Amino acid sequence: MKFVNLEMKEYDLFVQMDFSHFTQSIEHFSYRDKTQKDCHIVGVKDDFNNVIAACLLTEAQSLKVFKYYYSHRGPVMDFTDIKLVSFFFENLTQYLKKRKCLFVLVDPYVIENIRNHSGEILKSNDNSSLFHTLNELGYKHDGYSVGYSDKSQIRWISVLDLKDKTLDEILNNMEYKTRRNIKKTEEMGVQIRDLDISETGLFYSLFKMAEEKHGFSFRGQDYFERLQKTYKNHSSIKLAYIDLEEYIEKLYAEQEKLYIETKDIEQTLALNANSKKNKIRKQENDKKISSLKGRIEEAKQLKERNGKVLNLAAALYIYNNHEVYYLSSGSNQNFNRFMGAYKLQWEMIKFAKDNNIDRYNFYGITGDFTENAEDVGVIKFKSGFNGHVEELVGDFIKPVRPVFYKIYKLLNK
Repeated sequence: MKFVNLEMKEYDLFVQMDFSHFTQSIEHFSYRDKTQKDCHIVGVKDDFNNVIAACLLTEAQSLKVFKYYYSHRGPVMDFTDIKLVSFFFENLTQYLKKRKCLFVLVDPYVIENIRNHSGEILKSNDNSSLFHTLNELGYKHDGYSVGYSDKSQIRWISVLDLKDKTLDEILNNMEYKTRRNIKKTEEMGVQIRDLDISETGLFYSLFKMAEEKHGFSFRGQDYFERLQKTYKNHSSIKLAYIDLEEYIEKLYAEQEKLYIETKDIEQTLALNANSKKNKIRKQENDKKISSLKGRIEEAKQLKERNGKVLNLAAALYIYNNHEVYYLSSGSNQNFNRFMGAYKLQWEMIKFAKDNNIDRYNFYGITGDFTENAEDVGVIKFKSGFNGHVEELVGDFIKPVRPVFYKIYKLLNK
């Protein structure tokens, strides 16, 4: 085996074929290399010159003279091959020592436990050999974190497995409420369109509404613009909206259909006034007509206040050969009745199936499964799609210059 800097083409081929996170993509490397010149792609080749491990690393200044290195959800390799793991990380240390490395952080895309959305463990993986090996090589595990952090990637993710399932099977396996809400969006005529990068402000205005509702602050609009530039051909912002004129027309058509049905029922009752079945049918139709009148009036008022089109919800997605990632989203709570968020998810699940992508990644949750969790509503929403929770192994930190790393820790307490 040999540890090498990889060429872009061979790196790209490997991460496309081997399961990997989008942050390990060649698009990420290309953008960072072009704009910041702070990116490395390294790996291991076997005796036949085949790539068997690959890793994208970024660097940042630390203590003025040193650098901090980070592998985003990497490296990409078979972590059960302990010989390969040892070889890679031993050589990575030597590589980084030559490049003024203070410390390196890795957060491998390795599953510790698979759980349901109530937190119950469905399957545990034995990663003891991996932990032991990394510990022997000086990598300290940073603990089993719970919650959100702006210093590391989320350790808990919600995933829907799409492999070998039809769309009908996927839909039918969802919770009744989720399935019903998706069908309602189609009945109401909720639509989806792609936003151009120049329309990121529209997405961001909806995202800010989510921030205000949940009481958090994440990133500025420039961050979402940068993501789209980084993953230019593998990202999109989708907007769920409703055309109120079309919606009102749909309601009127539904109402007219009920009027005709009711007239037929009344004619039947005129011939047989004691028909219990038709009396019930008429009562039900009268209720539906009354409800439609209310919805029509409400829609007219919404149009008068907000204009022809209501922007309901928007979300930023990134995708690779392995997964579609639902990364960030926002919605206008005033229009929750139209359930734009459900339409977004369903359309992107269909996108994944159309493109033979086997995993739909709803992305981060806190890992707190109590009713007091800050993301309890988010967990309930995601659980409705009948996926599972993957608890990842977390962060490992290797001080390459231990003495100076202690100083760094003291200064950053």
